[in-house]
Amino acid sequence: MDLSIVSPVYHGENMLEELVGRIHKAISPITTDYEILLVNDCSPDNSWEKICDICSKDKKVKGINLSRNFGQPYAITAGLTYSCGDYVAVIDCDLQNKPEDLPALYEKTKEGYDIVSARRVVRDDTFLKRMSSTVFHKVYDFLSGFHTDKAIAEFGIYSKKIVKTYCDIPEYSRSFVELIHTLGFKKGSVDVYHDHRLEGKSSYNLRRLLRLSYNSIISNSNRPLHLAVGLGFMMSALSFLMAIYNIFAKYAGWNEVEGYTSTIFSIWFVGGILLFMMGILGLYIGKIFDQVKGRPVFTVSETINI
Repeated sequence: MDLSIVSPVYHGENMLEELVGRIHKAISPITTDYEILLVNDCSPDNSWEKICDICSKDKKVKGINLSRNFGQPYAITAGLTYSCGDYVAVIDCDLQNKPEDLPALYEKTKEGYDIVSARRVVRDDTFLKRMSSTVFHKVYDFLSGFHTDKAIAEFGIYSKKIVKTYCDIPEYSRSFVELIHTLGFKKGSVDVYHDHRLEGKSSYNLRRLLRLSYNSIISNSNRPLHLAVGLGFMMSALSFLMAIYNIFAKYAGWNEVEGYTSTIFSIWFVGGILLFMMGILGLYIGKIFDQVKGRPVFTVSETINI
């Protein structure tokens, strides 16, 4: 098969028919040997019923229903696992990624690229979403040592060997974009325009964005641990210098009145630093705990046309 198009579905009931129709219209002129995989991430609306209805009428469309809500990276992984194409495209169901850009991405693969990403030169997002994306990428680049492009997300086309390598990675905690770009291989991009969401709003609120951010950083970098060690060393050095000063001040007669405020401040400050470093260490231990349990990355309850 030439091409597989994978779309994770969550709150997509009213967008799926237009999504599938626009994909057909965009892909049919360049190849007839393709498939569309809609992965329902246990959406609380009637997305799965809509997928079943579309699949019953169109055999090129295949449905995958996950047993519970795993999250977008895991739904994408499920779609990639079941895909058969020599190249696999990933596109969101909310139509902010335009299916009409797929031919340009597919054409770019003929230049020998294994990863062709859609680079969003214009983003139709809220100020909070753009700002949070900028902050995340700056922090992630600093902590991971990688250079990432905030204009690039999941939307793109990936060769079969990239898909196989990604699916063979046994990591339980995964972020699709960061993990796929650590694999190496030859990468290219195509400039696209990010469209408005067809209806509703993104399920990624501030809490979920923060959780996704620290999961991505901790899963792909151990630099926070090195920073914690450095901070601990700095605090120890500062405490040693303060001890020397206090001894000298005592014998010099400078400390006529004992300092209550500075003592309490120091205790709370050092205590907060210790709790912060213990929290970072705890997050890494939690990731190890999740990994060693060996639970499946996703679980499929039923499939259609596969």
